[in-house]
Amino acid sequence: MSQRTLLGWSAAAAAGWLLTACGEPIVARSPEALYAVAQQQIANANYSPAADTLARVVLAGPASEPARRARVLRLALLGGMARGYQQVGESYLAGSRSPGAAAYASQMRTMALDYFGRARGSSLEMMDALDRMRREPAGPLLGVDLSLPAAGAERAVLVQVRQGQWVEDAIRLRAERAEVGAQVREMLAGFAGTGGNEIDPAALYLAAARELVTLSGIFGPESLREPRSLRLYHERALQLAERAGELAADRPPLLEESARLQALCRDALQKP
Repeated sequence: MSQRTLLGWSAAAAAGWLLTACGEPIVARSPEALYAVAQQQIANANYSPAADTLARVVLAGPASEPARRARVLRLALLGGMARGYQQVGESYLAGSRSPGAAAYASQMRTMALDYFGRARGSSLEMMDALDRMRREPAGPLLGVDLSLPAAGAERAVLVQVRQGQWVEDAIRLRAERAEVGAQVREMLAGFAGTGGNEIDPAALYLAAARELVTLSGIFGPESLREPRSLRLYHERALQLAERAGELAADRPPLLEESARLQALCRDALQKP
């Protein structure tokens, strides 16, 4: 038997082993199939993987109906994750200053900063999604009809944390999961609606501007202490509020909210 034949058989055997070990090769999925996967991930509270899957929906079919829903759903998902991490972080920050914290004050502050860092990561992804949404319009954005489980009772643990009580990691993680889930639910209602109708872009941009102003709190003097990031979030919120005002036309409630947010952001940007 020639050396070439032996090498050929060896290569074939190696390829067969890899196919057996790795399973079926990964194939591209349709936007509809990917969107269904993302819905299941959200239902299972796998929020970060769901955000990645929704990004794949848009790449698979930018002008498709699932992509028009995925853009808004991903925006709400990232915003809800950021807000949830912020809420947990603020609970630990308050706990670190509580008289009941005693020996755990330093650990609680470290935990708070970790959650603020996670909130920063999700909110930066949200800002990037907003930028893409404004640069790459692909037809009217659509809402979603998605059922989520009720908020978990584990959120009550954060009340104890605010009072300075240290909790075990397993309990903390359950409380984190419940809090993030609750905030995702609220963001879905605010951003994506509760049905499949078209989304009003003016209302969407106002909701996003409000969230960025709220999330800017993670960069304050008691938190991450990042003045540049604090300014960046107010600048982006101002841009969104201005754009919402342009789109609001003759709708007084939206115009008033746009003016209020613009004034709030300009006031923050004027501070040293």
